[in-house]
Amino acid sequence: MNSNCEARFINAGVTYESIQDQYSVDVPYFDEMITLEIPEFLFKSSKGSNVTLVTKIIILHYINAAGGSLPGVDKISYGDIPGLAGYLPVFEQRVARPLITAFGFDKYVFLETGESLGGIKEDYGDASFTLYALPRIPITFILWEGDEEFQPSLKMLFDPSITGYLPLEDITVISKLASTRIIKEARLRHCRV
Repeated sequence: MNSNCEARFINAGVTYESIQDQYSVDVPYFDEMITLEIPEFLFKSSKGSNVTLVTKIIILHYINAAGGSLPGVDKISYGDIPGLAGYLPVFEQRVARPLITAFGFDKYVFLETGESLGGIKEDYGDASFTLYALPRIPITFILWEGDEEFQPSLKMLFDPSITGYLPLEDITVISKLASTRIIKEARLRHCRV
């Protein structure tokens, strides 16, 4: 069991300490660190925030499925992830639309908010950044700002290896968690989003 657990931790890109059959695993999760104690399965946030059941499930699925591939330079859209094209309209409505509503006419707040969450600035669209939801799950957010002539639009890109880390349902969930986190951070920082 020990070598199996340790191989999963290594594949997931997380750090861990072991004492006999007990593990303390540090999982970078967006802009915080979640510590997982095994075999008790206790979760603790470095920010002191509540670790929701959804977050716990995502982290456990991530570690359990971790294929070990490192993110590369290629990026694919949500609709290009095998098995998710049919869910794209719902994804657009639940994940992308709230970001467009919040930031569609303010690329500066969008970028500033992304960077405040640890996002890495990118050179796509009018403003873009990549957030690491988990150590090997980068999500790139690209905004094209709206004006009098054009409606704003937003695209999210993923590393093709994401299916080697999360089941399809979790890809949608982690995307929604990221979207919600970005909007919440903007509200805390700017009170007008």
